[in-house]
Amino acid sequence: MSTITKPGNETGADSAVEPAAAFDADSTSAAAPVPMTEEQKFFFDLKGWILVPSVLSETEIEEMKAEAYAAVKPDYQGKNSDLQQGYQGMLANLLDHPAVVGILNEILTEPPFVGDDHYGFRCENSFLMVREPGWESTVKGTGLPHVVRPPQQANAMRYQVQGGKIFAGLTRVVWELEEVRAGYGGTSFLSGSHKAHFNYGGPDRYRPNISESPWEESLYAAMEDYSCPPGSMLVFTESLIHAANDWTNPDNRRCAVFNCYNSIWAQWHRLNLDHEVIDKMPPKRQSLFRGAWQLGGDGNRTYSADNRSV
Repeated sequence: MSTITKPGNETGADSAVEPAAAFDADSTSAAAPVPMTEEQKFFFDLKGWILVPSVLSETEIEEMKAEAYAAVKPDYQGKNSDLQQGYQGMLANLLDHPAVVGILNEILTEPPFVGDDHYGFRCENSFLMVREPGWESTVKGTGLPHVVRPPQQANAMRYQVQGGKIFAGLTRVVWELEEVRAGYGGTSFLSGSHKAHFNYGGPDRYRPNISESPWEESLYAAMEDYSCPPGSMLVFTESLIHAANDWTNPDNRRCAVFNCYNSIWAQWHRLNLDHEVIDKMPPKRQSLFRGAWQLGGDGNRTYSADNRSV
């Protein structure tokens, strides 16, 4: 298990962490990003993931949980649990929360592309996850340890470090709105695998999962997970082997928002978000959904109906 402290809590003790101040949902540019610490950079580079505990206030947590559970359909049985609601309501504030912006500015962009009216990275995907106690994963889906692309090969989505600068390619930010206890069904990781130079023992070096690996038992045994209170933020590179797990915590559901970010240079997911939804967002937040191009004029900074992710 690995817990990375928030700025100002270098001792490693979760209990000393205070929730981040609430931010103005209508003016995200007014909220200063929370810089990534040297400790966080060290462990993110070492393991491929960090956990930042207790980021949200109790009020924010309760309001966001209310939205999440209101989105659950009456016949919901905890099986088809990925609900496309993360872009709307209070939950949309998580897209560019100051804690997210500070970390992504460090691992997914360069200073020349960061501005007061636009972000230097893009958001590609968001979904809300609600899982009841007893929810079971499947090896046909995300229950099988997998990556976006095998990290031992060169590709636009892989994790890289050059010149003392992290470039995390496709990065996932998970907001846990209920308590997560290690061993009871949170996301798990094969720490360090984002920098692997050899494949996972399977027959296909291009396969982005561990299927048919003769080392499968050893790989599962090496996976790590985490414990955290509600309102915590998990950040990991999609080049890291990770997996969903059966949710066996009997005390609460798993309620989490999964937001995926990428460079302004590349795109993995189709956006699948209507212009009308984006158009209601603050202008700076809208820049998260602009098209993936940079050359021409003053560069690609603002979103419009004619300049949006496909």
